[in-house]
Amino acid sequence: MPLEIIHTYLVHPGRASAAPPLVGGTAVPLSRKLFNLLKDVYLDSDEECNIDIVFKSATGIQYNKCRKLITDYLSNPDLSTGLVIAERLRDHTDGRSGIGLLFLLSGQEPEGSKLVISRFPTNMAVLADESADKLSVSFLERVFMKSQYSYKAVRYSDLLTTNGFWTGRAVDKQNRGQVYASSDYWIGDFLDSSYRTTPAAGTKRLADLIRTAIDGASLDVKQEIIAAATLAPGLDGQQISVDGFIDKFSLSKEAAALIKASMKDPSVSKDNFVFTVSEYNKIIKYRSTELNNGAILTGPSSSFDEIFDQKEISDGRFRFSTEGEIVDERFRSRDR
Repeated sequence: MPLEIIHTYLVHPGRASAAPPLVGGTAVPLSRKLFNLLKDVYLDSDEECNIDIVFKSATGIQYNKCRKLITDYLSNPDLSTGLVIAERLRDHTDGRSGIGLLFLLSGQEPEGSKLVISRFPTNMAVLADESADKLSVSFLERVFMKSQYSYKAVRYSDLLTTNGFWTGRAVDKQNRGQVYASSDYWIGDFLDSSYRTTPAAGTKRLADLIRTAIDGASLDVKQEIIAAATLAPGLDGQQISVDGFIDKFSLSKEAAALIKASMKDPSVSKDNFVFTVSEYNKIIKYRSTELNNGAILTGPSSSFDEIFDQKEISDGRFRFSTEGEIVDERFRSRDR
């Protein structure tokens, strides 16, 4: 469906400022180069925004101030209702993020109203033409062209009702991989939202799927999954999904099928979350290797290959060696 309305605002950092800087805004005509670029952002948001977020609400009260500003804007999309959204961004932006252009892109879709909120960093060298209360389209084009592939965005699409617009989907093309900074001021502060799949829940789900898959795999597939699982702590702080984990480590079809086999809802494999190594290590804590002579080698999964030196001495036969001080010994009544 067509992009119908565009408003943009030049937003200076104003967090903790005694005298918050003015926010200048203007409507963008539905023509020229800038419109064509923004139209792509609007249309591509359906695919690119892949981080599920949800507005926070006060305990016992289904209310969120940022959501209210957004629904007010969609009810009456003009410069004044958009300005309060831009001023909220200013109040949650500090000097580290710098000056940015905020775009509000709205249109009508079959499922209701659609709004894309995007922030693009500006280039300081072109700010000489800035006016506190007016922005020219030619100025915007010069600023935008320098950063058109590096931006944050969130997409909301819902019926405009009192119960709608509680969830959205986000993307951050500025913080590739690491998303904590985006979460702090963009998602957590400005949008007053959180990830729908929390870092702890998403990481635990992935770790449980890996552990279950290994239990039911052949030796070759076990080794393949274990190799990927051993490298997983390097994902700490990065955005990932179950499908993303499988793709990142190029797992075979057999390994991928085993990892996803115990999922009650297959669509959940596409849900993005922030991988948290501390949560992962609670579940993938130890790794064991069993030899055909009855020996079982066990050590922390994160350092197993460092603790045990492994050397292939013939086809299919390996020698393991390690050294250290004895700190405990015990008998066990179970095989595992």
